[in-house]
Amino acid sequence: MARAGGAYVVRDESAGGESGNVDKLYPYTLKGLTDALEEARYRSYAGPPQIVLTMAESGMKLIRRYEHGRETPAEAPR
Repeated sequence: MARAGGAYVVRDESAGGESGNVDKLYPYTLKGLTDALEEARYRSYAGPPQIVLTMAESGMKLIRRYEHGRETPAEAPR
């Protein structure tokens, strides 16, 4: 069951944590998390680095970063 007001978001790292379009929200469930992580990993193969964020009423928090299909250290968006 999804938490009320929560979701996972996948974005280009260059879009930052608060700006840019959100193409798809993944539900705040285990399946939503695994789908978001998989999407970020695949998108990072051929494109710019991807970040996975949790979105809640209190704002967004970076949880993972992928570059060239591999997880890399997650840093706060600039």
